Amino acid sequence: ACVGGGSNAAGAFYHFLEDESVNIVAVEAAGMGINTNYSAATTVLGTPGILHGSKSLLMQTSDGQVVEPHSISAGLDYPGIGPMHANLFETKRAVFLSATDNEALEAAFEVSKLEGIIPALETAHAFAILKTAPKELLEGNVVICLSGRGDKDLATYMQHL
Repeated sequence: ACVGGGSNAAGAFYHFLEDESVNIVAVEAAGMGINTNYSAATTVLGTPGILHGSKSLLMQTSDGQVVEPHSISAGLDYPGIGPMHANLFETKRAVFLSATDNEALEAAFEVSKLEGIIPALETAHAFAILKTAPKELLEGNVVICLSGRGDKDLATYMQHL
């Protein structure tokens, strides 16, 4: 599932937390790339801190000022992850990967062509890692959290056609 703040992913992951045979894969928005200053990949770029009253991982300066994140997806353009996801990252119960804006767009167009559905840009990030994730993470059945409709993102999609 895609992870920004993380509520959709939390719901998707919840029932599998105790089942160690299930690989939990969280996908963050790498934006234009994790080395570009235009990213929202919190587990790569973040440090422990407090945001909106919760201790978690967040993108911040050394003196605690929140850093502006970037993602083509409004739902993933967030400077942190929820506390549950921070715990999944710290305990290594989930694997955190990231997809760039371009990878998400490519995946969204492919899903639209192959399946006839327009995924939300958030979900497109999860689809994108199907091509880049280590093979052992994707063995057996793969479940992707479809966390929104793509019609809200049509203007963005049209800009990139």
